[in-house]
Amino acid sequence: MPLAVEAQRVIDDVASRMRVPMYEMSVEELRAAYSARAVPATTVIHEVLDLTVPSGTGGVPVRIYRPSADTSLPVVMWLHSGGCVIGGLDQNDEYLRKLSAAASVVIVSVDYRLAPEHPHPAALDDCRAVWEWLEGAPGELAADVDRVAVAGESAGGTLTFALTQQLRDGGRPLPTAQVSFYGAAEMRVSNPDEASLLSSPEDCHRFWDLYAPDVRSRLHPDVSPGLAADVTGLPPTFIVTAEVDPTRDATEDYARRMAASGVQVELDRYDGMMHGFATLLTALPQARRVFDRTVRFLSGSLGSPAATQE
Repeated sequence: MPLAVEAQRVIDDVASRMRVPMYEMSVEELRAAYSARAVPATTVIHEVLDLTVPSGTGGVPVRIYRPSADTSLPVVMWLHSGGCVIGGLDQNDEYLRKLSAAASVVIVSVDYRLAPEHPHPAALDDCRAVWEWLEGAPGELAADVDRVAVAGESAGGTLTFALTQQLRDGGRPLPTAQVSFYGAAEMRVSNPDEASLLSSPEDCHRFWDLYAPDVRSRLHPDVSPGLAADVTGLPPTFIVTAEVDPTRDATEDYARRMAASGVQVELDRYDGMMHGFATLLTALPQARRVFDRTVRFLSGSLGSPAATQE
């Protein structure tokens, strides 16, 4: 089916402000355009705290969202979108305020390093550094680190998959659950006809060339988690896909492989939607449905107070 009417409106609005397609923009232009689309934060929340998590490369900036003073709340570690080339702490600020309050969770948003200045494995290394910091129950967090979900959108969803597999392979404690909004399971255009202005095959290849310039690395599960030989033993997983997304089929294949291997998987495709839709709460009713379902999944998986309020 074609894009839904409301999705086409979003695409038309983006197109009116784009001089050339994303794959023809410089990195600087891409970052400026992405920043300009960030939704201003208006939702009031108990506390928002910026700090730097220690790491071997100078530290990883994070932003912590706390919906109340309760120190027993579970945690969601959030990994933003942007092809590991663009994006940062501000782009999901309003969305994460709403999610923190609705799901009754403390959210730790990760400002991982970006390519091409910092190609793979920099982003994944930063995500792991934050995960290990969470494991240590830092006093600044004041939350229940025995109940932690990792969640991400697009590139952040891919990093989510890669991180949980890396932790499992290393025999480390795993997240309680994981969430991915159309994170590509493979660096492969699996359905090239399903393209939009927010994600085309050309865009995919441009971002992949910047993030993983060594094409051999794209066959490793740290970059393409769907290529892992073993997908058993992973945490309960919620995966959202969009019909109009050139990497959709490879990601859905990964979800089915996990489910066949005994992993608890919820796979939810949204027809008429494009890659990038899930956090556009004010523009798309379908994004609101994803939000509500994500809250239910997190509440059920983490046993957060929101689960007892339904």
